[in-house]
Amino acid sequence: MEDKTFKTHMIYIDYPMNSLNLKEMEGNIESLEVNLGDMVIVDCQGMDYICSSGLRVFLSLYKMIAQKGGKLIIRNLQPLVKNVFDMSGFSQIFNIE
Repeated sequence: MEDKTFKTHMIYIDYPMNSLNLKEMEGNIESLEVNLGDMVIVDCQGMDYICSSGLRVFLSLYKMIAQKGGKLIIRNLQPLVKNVFDMSGFSQIFNIE
């Protein structure tokens, strides 16, 4: 019987998610090795701004994780950023804590 070990991956965003910083987040996503059952937690404590391209990056991350059978959790959204997620409908897609 094979013993499955599930991983938890943490991504900390401590910068505004604008066009200047998107490459850093995209690099974090590309380096993830998510397997079936793994969990990815994105801590957004330091993210006080998100542009529409930043939302696209989150959606790409969600799709990549879902395709591999993992789970995405977004934590600590600042109120203004949470409002953008709410208005865009992304709060209905993501598991936000």
